[in-house]
Amino acid sequence: MNVDYSSPVMRLTRRGLLYLALIGMSAIILAPFYIVLVLALSRSAEVFAWPPVWWPAVPQWQNFLEVFEVTAFGRAMWNTFVVASISTIGIVIIDGLAGYAFAKMRFPGRTTMFMLILATLMVPVHVTIIPLFIMFRSFPLAGGNDIFGSGGFGILNTYPSLILPFLATAYGTYLMREFMKMLPDNLVEAARMDGAHEFAIFWKIYLPLARPALAVIAMFNFTAVWNEFLVPLVMTSTADMRVIQTALADFADQETVRWTLLMAAVLISLIPLVLMFIVGQKHLIRGVALSGTKG
Repeated sequence: MNVDYSSPVMRLTRRGLLYLALIGMSAIILAPFYIVLVLALSRSAEVFAWPPVWWPAVPQWQNFLEVFEVTAFGRAMWNTFVVASISTIGIVIIDGLAGYAFAKMRFPGRTTMFMLILATLMVPVHVTIIPLFIMFRSFPLAGGNDIFGSGGFGILNTYPSLILPFLATAYGTYLMREFMKMLPDNLVEAARMDGAHEFAIFWKIYLPLARPALAVIAMFNFTAVWNEFLVPLVMTSTADMRVIQTALADFADQETVRWTLLMAAVLISLIPLVLMFIVGQKHLIRGVALSGTKG
């Protein structure tokens, strides 16, 4: 029996199966967010109710306001925004410069240095967190330290201790190098013949052309820093320097967990990330597609 796969019926059948599969996958992905929303709008007595509450009888919208009343969650969101924004700007510039240098400049040890940078991808962050803590605590002439880095707490409990670990990444350097290699070399050669120095060539010519790759690095880094927990936990100890991930611990103690407020705080913390991906979705898709295509 021969089946005509090009017939309208078969095309509609394939399209219908594809839509069903996409709907099923979307339901699986969105199910946790739905549960978080239901818990955020529930009363404390409904959290562990059986059978489960599929939607609160009286949604408790005031839970979202109470999040900011019982803890300094607004301050934590501001700290997170400052750290994520500054580190993202820094990483775009530093990784962009490194990618340009490795792709378009010739200097001794270029390949070896690049391989050493890539090797750091195999080092877990847990291995470097204690050396970073010691370095920041012993920072000279900061936080009460003398010139030898003794006597105080250095730059711990400050924005620099949260920003410096994320100012450059091996992944961003690799991505920018591969993208820069795709760009034509005759641009840099022509600019050098006209007398332009290297930074001007990078800043005025190659950096604008690398916007898709920069968008990928910026969005990935902003998301990673926004969700970072270990570094803020180790580097800060005061309430005014808490970030979102450490501030979420304020909704739990040794005896109870305020699940409704915790879930409301989780949803609030997701809003900036969702808005960022909605705005930058086109640039993200284009950047990933171009970065994965090596010409």
